Amino acid sequence: MPLEALLLNLMQQNETLTSDKMLLPSTYEYIIIGDVHGCIDELKSLLKKQDFLVDQNNLLTLTPKNRHKSIVLLGDFIDKGSDEKLTETIEFIHNNYQHLNQERKRFYLILGNHESMVYRYITNDSNLIINAKTIENKEKYYNTVALLEKKPHLKKLFLELYAECATDYKYIYSKDFSVTLTHAPCPEKYLSQKDETSKKKMVKCISRSKNPKMPLDELIPYIHEEAKENQHYHIFGHLSQPNIRQYKNKICIDTSAIYGDTLSCAIVKEDSLTFDSVPFEKKQKKGQQTYNLLFDF
Repeated sequence: MPLEALLLNLMQQNETLTSDKMLLPSTYEYIIIGDVHGCIDELKSLLKKQDFLVDQNNLLTLTPKNRHKSIVLLGDFIDKGSDEKLTETIEFIHNNYQHLNQERKRFYLILGNHESMVYRYITNDSNLIINAKTIENKEKYYNTVALLEKKPHLKKLFLELYAECATDYKYIYSKDFSVTLTHAPCPEKYLSQKDETSKKKMVKCISRSKNPKMPLDELIPYIHEEAKENQHYHIFGHLSQPNIRQYKNKICIDTSAIYGDTLSCAIVKEDSLTFDSVPFEKKQKKGQQTYNLLFDF
C-alpha cells in the first residue's frame, strides 16, 4: 500500500477516537503554543523558557524540572516562513514528537487550516478546485507545498505529523475549571464534536481575506456573544493578532511571530492559567500584516 494511503488510514483511525481519548490528563502541566509558521528559533526559545533545553542532536531534554510538563501545538506550524526555517521546523517537530512520546504522551498536535490545505494540495485532493485564485493563494499563503514537492523526505515527515493531528483537545481539572483547545474559534455547539462539519469549524473560521473591511467582531460575533465570566476557557490561534486577546473565557494566542511580533503560549497547571512569550528573533524575513483586531471593543 502506498505511503499516503497508509497515512490516510492512520489519520482516519485517529479521527474516530472517542471524545474520552481527546482528554488531556489533568495530572500534568501543559505548554500550549500558538501558530508557529516556521518560527523554529522562537519555538526553541519559548520551550527553553519552559525548562525544555535542546541537546546537540536537536532533541528536547527530559529533566526533573519538566518531567510533568507536556507540549501542545495549536496548529499552523507550517507556511509563511522561509524554506530553510520551514524545513527545520518540520524536522524538529517530527523528531521531538517521536522522542518525547516514547514513555508517555508529552507532545500533542492540533490540526490547523494550513496543515489541512497543504495536505490537500500534496495528495491531489479531487475536491480541491484549482483556479487562478487557488494558485495565487498557494504561492502566497501555502508555500510549504512547493517545498514538500522538492523534498520527498520532508514530505514523508509532514504526512506522518499530519496523521497525528487532532482537531481538538480538552483539559478538565474540576467542575469549575476546564480548557478546550482548537486551532480556530468556532461556535460552542461545534466544540469537541466529531462530525465533519464540526471538525471543519474547529480548523478554520470564516475567511478574513474574503471580508477584509469587516471587523472581526462583526465577522465572527459568536466569540464575544458566547463568552462567559467563568474559568471554562476556550483557547485558539488562527487569527493573527499583535498580542494575546482575551474576552472573558475566550482567548486567542496567535501573536504573529512570523509577522515580527511574538510567539506565545498559555500554561495550564492544575486550575491556573498563565501566559508567556518570546520576541521574533529576526533570523528570517518577517511577513507583512495589517491587523484586524479581535475583541476590539
